[in-house]
Amino acid sequence: MNNRWKLVFQAVILVLCFASCSPIVHKNISKRLPPLDETKNVVIYDVGVMPPKNAEVLGSVMVENGLGRCDWERILKKAQETARSVGGNGLEILEHAYPGDIDLCHIIVAHILNIDPNNKPAEPSEFAKQNFHDYVVLTEGDTTRCMITDENQQMLCFVYEGQGLVRRAQVEKQKILAYHIDDPVALADLQYQRTKKDFTVRFGFDGGYTFRTARIPSDASSDYKDYLRKLKRGPVAGADVRFNVDNMYTLGLHYSRFMSNNSAYFYAYDENENYYEGIVSDDHVINFYAFSFGGYGFNRKNEKHRLLIEYLIGLMTYYDYAEEFGYKYNVKGATLGMGVALDYDYMLSKHIGIGAGFSYCGGLLSKVYVNNAEEDLGQNKIGLGRINLTAGVRFYL
Repeated sequence: MNNRWKLVFQAVILVLCFASCSPIVHKNISKRLPPLDETKNVVIYDVGVMPPKNAEVLGSVMVENGLGRCDWERILKKAQETARSVGGNGLEILEHAYPGDIDLCHIIVAHILNIDPNNKPAEPSEFAKQNFHDYVVLTEGDTTRCMITDENQQMLCFVYEGQGLVRRAQVEKQKILAYHIDDPVALADLQYQRTKKDFTVRFGFDGGYTFRTARIPSDASSDYKDYLRKLKRGPVAGADVRFNVDNMYTLGLHYSRFMSNNSAYFYAYDENENYYEGIVSDDHVINFYAFSFGGYGFNRKNEKHRLLIEYLIGLMTYYDYAEEFGYKYNVKGATLGMGVALDYDYMLSKHIGIGAGFSYCGGLLSKVYVNNAEEDLGQNKIGLGRINLTAGVRFYL
């Protein structure tokens, strides 16, 4: 490659890097004024902060990251440059997504404003006259018609109209001279509906099928491997109760019981070459008693669908009522169990639903009691892990 083409190639790379590293701007301009000099200040009104009532909206702008640096100052500077290019001297930020919300960088959506003392505030629209019956007084002689949506000791949140656009604001009460709520009962009901829990207690009853995940010994005979495979699957039944902490999180109690049994006629030789034949049988029961902590994936009010993921920790117990060539014995053990569950509920009514679930729970037994005599298993630990597929009915109270 000669020097000329090297220079062209380097120039293309530089242009591509510059383009990809710059913040990306999307704008919708309804009115343009003469551009402002870069030394002119662009006033920033953060989310919920009221701009002057006579501020004229020239359009909207959205600024997101390119592939380079995406710090807040860089994003904001690009929005201010866009505002100056159409004659705007103010930005009213409508939405601000922080890193980690929906992207790795800041994203802002804003109105571009022309703030001019000669502008006259727009007259209230018919929509505002019919729906905004409250008012807020921020400065002497300046009353804003609005609809107050929330109130606490520190803040007042309301919806108002500015230059024909419906806007949201939240203002510290110490900055408010006076305010009036036309229908305090309606506001109280709105606050209650927003904060009330969808339910207090949920009872669930499930049944299904389970597959144990423990490995089968590689040195076992093919017949015995088939025997063990049948013991690894069977029915499961369970129940749980969940207490609603808020509309997103629950605490609860969980119980499930796995059962499997099998029997077959075998023959074998012991270490002394003695021959045995007869019935071999096992009747397994694994119980899991657990505390649960969960969170809803989606659970909007009045929706028919609920998706919950929860984590389980508690006690797993193991029982095997067995027989080998006429000798009957039992094996018992207990260990710490942990698990994770994914449940989907479909609501038939406000209080009754049906659902399906997928879960995994497991534990590891290092010692057992054989006919009440303790036995250390050493390297031959018993794995209690299992995958559960269930369905059932739910009651929400």
